[in-house]
Amino acid sequence: MTEESKDFSGVFAHFAATDFPTRSIYAWAPVFPCRVGEKSVVVKRTRGDAEAAAAVAGWTTDLAQAGVPVVSPVPLPVSNPAPVEGDYWVAYPFIDGDVYTGKTEQIADAGRLLGRIHAVSTATTPPLFEWPDHDEESVREDQEGIEKVLSGPTPDVVSRLSRLVEDFMPTVLPAIRHGDLPTVGAVMDYKANNLIYTVDGPVLIDPDNADLAPRLLDLALAAMQFHIEHESAPARMFDQDEWATFIAGYAEFVTLTPAERALWPQAVDYMLSEYGVWSLIESDEWEEAREGAFMADLARATADRFPLPA
Repeated sequence: MTEESKDFSGVFAHFAATDFPTRSIYAWAPVFPCRVGEKSVVVKRTRGDAEAAAAVAGWTTDLAQAGVPVVSPVPLPVSNPAPVEGDYWVAYPFIDGDVYTGKTEQIADAGRLLGRIHAVSTATTPPLFEWPDHDEESVREDQEGIEKVLSGPTPDVVSRLSRLVEDFMPTVLPAIRHGDLPTVGAVMDYKANNLIYTVDGPVLIDPDNADLAPRLLDLALAAMQFHIEHESAPARMFDQDEWATFIAGYAEFVTLTPAERALWPQAVDYMLSEYGVWSLIESDEWEEAREGAFMADLARATADRFPLPA
């Protein structure tokens, strides 16, 4: 349910914000375009504690200063980010531009931007990635959820996904965790509706889920979820031509290590088990034609769908 601005009066008061809409422009989190003085900004909730909020703010500022097109906190006479009524909030610049529509050059530019983000070394890094620890009960809950939501639309993948979540802790996670993989400031939510395309190319407008994490996981998640929740994108994951375009753009800035190349199938399985399964189970949009089609395709994600270039 879209949140209303009247519930965040303290936030707007802190930033002295005006001209904000009555409802969030994003259905899954409070995001409000507004004005602060003469500046057009977007006020949104960020990470939930002082250390994490500061880490994301410092990382994005370092990226922006390095010339990477990522929003960073707007300099203001008040603290930004700031704690307000139990949460941390940030004001980013409003980016005027176009949304993703699936054009080949947009896909190539998106791959280039992720590559640039991964290639830049910053003095400040986002919060450290937390490795999951699932017990038998949570595995059973996931298996029950998989059966419930997928037995109708995609019964052919139920057994595979059920085995995947069972094998995650003993097999998939150790391979990635102990795989000697390079870590970077990873977006961990790199998708089409978090990019705005300007005349100079795409700008990342939602960096708040970033972690210091294996870059291979960030790449795998982008491969699977780039088209999620975006009406002007195809109702599916990248097809192989689109993926070839994206990964070619990414490879202009990043050369994957032999260990990363060897563990690519496990990285795709990792993100499918951790993020894909969650999306499949928790989505309330299966009945909507576009999102239902995307979810059915997501359930079939494998590394073969996203081959790495030779």
